[in-house]
Amino acid sequence: MNDIYDKYYYQIYNWSLKKTNNKEDAEDLTNNVFLAIFSYFNKNIKVDKLENLIWKIAYNIWCHKAKSYVKEKGQTNLIDNVGYEDTTLDKIIYKEIINNLDNIGLTLKEQNIFKMYYLKDLSIKEISEKLNTTESNVKYFLFKARKKIKEEYDE
Repeated sequence: MNDIYDKYYYQIYNWSLKKTNNKEDAEDLTNNVFLAIFSYFNKNIKVDKLENLIWKIAYNIWCHKAKSYVKEKGQTNLIDNVGYEDTTLDKIIYKEIINNLDNIGLTLKEQNIFKMYYLKDLSIKEISEKLNTTESNVKYFLFKARKKIKEEYDE
C-alpha cells in the first residue's frame, strides 16, 4: 500500500490540482482518491492493471465531486438537460460551449463529430457508422476538437 501511495501521490495530486484549480480542494480530492483505492484493496479483489484502476477511481471521485458542486451552485438544470451520469461530466462542460464552436476554429468535420457526440449523445461506433469511417478516426477528430477547445479556454 505504501508503494502505491509513494508512486502515485504526486501524480494524482497534480491531476487534482489541474481539475480543481485550488490547493485545498486538490488535497481533499487526492485524499478521497486514496481512501477509495485503499478501500478497494481491502475487499481483496484481484486487479489486472493497477494504474488503470487507480485512474478510474480518481476520475469517478472527481465526477462525484463535480456533480455535487454543480448541484450546490443551483445549476441542476444543466444536469437535468444533459441526463447527467457520473461518467459524463465533460458533456455538461462541452454542451455549454457548443454554441461557440465557430469562434474556436474547429474544422467542419470536427464540429460535426463533436456535436454528434456531445449534443446527440451518439457513441463513437454510431458516429463512425453514420460517417462511414473508422472508430479511431472519430476518436482522433474528437481529440483534436477537445484540444482546440482547451487551448481556447486556457488562454
